[in-house]
Amino acid sequence: MENQFAILVADRNRNVREFLRREFEADGFCVHLAKDETDLMGFMNADAPPDLLVLDFDMPICGGPELLEKLLNRRPLLPVVIYTLLTEHSAHKAIEKAAAFLEKRGNNIDQLKTIVVGVLRKCYPGKFVGMGTECSGEIHD
Repeated sequence: MENQFAILVADRNRNVREFLRREFEADGFCVHLAKDETDLMGFMNADAPPDLLVLDFDMPICGGPELLEKLLNRRPLLPVVIYTLLTEHSAHKAIEKAAAFLEKRGNNIDQLKTIVVGVLRKCYPGKFVGMGTECSGEIHD
């Protein structure tokens, strides 16, 4: 069965965006890419916004906690998984409202995929009924 979830990956680095697209599409996700805040907000304001956002804090125009706060004030609330190298913001109050935070390091793509699936399971439990996914598990810090 094909995955029912749309993920938006927002990262300024084209190589990272494309890598994450390939990884999540291999697990059956519909993946959209945003290179900056303008792209990101375009997807957020679309008729069918994504189910989850994977966000790098190092975004052009507006990034970091300011962008996260803007996203967390939207209705309906979108689950945000922060996936970034910039850990100086890890103590910011807005981070506590994100669904998950994972520092980019080494090859932790499997950990990111597990976190994404865990967040989706928690936020959209009805969509997982009878749906098989290749990556499964709980949310890890």
